[in-house]
Amino acid sequence: MTPPPTDPRAAALARKKLLTMIVSSALVVGAILILVLPTQLAWPLRLGVAFSDLTAAAAVWLVGRQLFSGR
Repeated sequence: MTPPPTDPRAAALARKKLLTMIVSSALVVGAILILVLPTQLAWPLRLGVAFSDLTAAAAVWLVGRQLFSGR
């Protein structure tokens, strides 16, 4: 019995999907760390940076979801 044919693009697609998840997760973790860890930044600036990180994470996640939906 022969093994089923595999799509050569499947590995590249899985790698891109994993990279998208890692980047969006790192942005969310970075936003949380900016809010939690004590730094020399003023509180409004910390909120702005954390909000921009969360916005970027949402954009990366949404683009990844649209690209890898399979439709």
